[in-house]
Amino acid sequence: MKEYKVQKGDTLLSLSQKLGLPTAYSLKEFHNFKGPIDRGIGNEIKPGMILTIPEQHEVDNMNAVYTRRVQEREAAQKEKEENEKSKVPLSENTTQDSEQKSEDKEKEKKDAEEKPAGEHDGKLFVIQKGKAICDKGTKFPQFKVSSHKKHYLNNESNSDDFLAVTENDLQFNPPAVPFGNCSLKNNQPCSFAPVGKWTKFYKDVKVLDNALLTEISELQCAIGGKIKIMDHGQRAQLSKQNFKNADARVHSYINPLVDLRMLNEQLDEEELDAY
Repeated sequence: MKEYKVQKGDTLLSLSQKLGLPTAYSLKEFHNFKGPIDRGIGNEIKPGMILTIPEQHEVDNMNAVYTRRVQEREAAQKEKEENEKSKVPLSENTTQDSEQKSEDKEKEKKDAEEKPAGEHDGKLFVIQKGKAICDKGTKFPQFKVSSHKKHYLNNESNSDDFLAVTENDLQFNPPAVPFGNCSLKNNQPCSFAPVGKWTKFYKDVKVLDNALLTEISELQCAIGGKIKIMDHGQRAQLSKQNFKNADARVHSYINPLVDLRMLNEQLDEEELDAY
């Protein structure tokens, strides 16, 4: 892997095409997984940013994995369609089965309409070593968990860095002037004053009755700034062995955008290339 300084006019899509990557998401995923934790990016890039980009052999591996993934999905869809065609109901139950299938489809459609996708779908929980950003500040402090010492995410040694951040964790590290200078105070030092607690938290998972934060959680400052999640923090300590030991069902719930089986195959290919 190597580094690239973003130029004026660059986008994730244009750079991905220039590098020969299959999608813009491929470049974003590679940079966030391989690059420094303090350089994580979203869906937009700006001139001057330093991106971690793949070498040619890494590009080839990513394309091979993407192609194989597409082929497997197409094969699975074709097999599903063939299986549906081969199903022949018993003649005496044809009408009854047809009516039942229609009812089932209507029920599924109604359930889908009544239960829209949650705003937290595909989002990761935030841990103490993650970072926050204020739209009026200049620095990005880490979180300070004070609501509990019980729930750690993806860490067997129970390091405080991996404590789950909750709706009532309103402190940061450093505690004094956490967000640097404030544009609402003529760039004078920040005097952070939270209004209530975090909003847009994930209410279905709680620690000591405190809901956990995800990447979309927000906190309002009395001065006028809005604090959001800059980096959830979970990425930095992940190793290849972490992925190999991960429970595929849990992983698909926390991060449905990543195919864990395909990722492990890609990691195996990288290990073979290293020899």
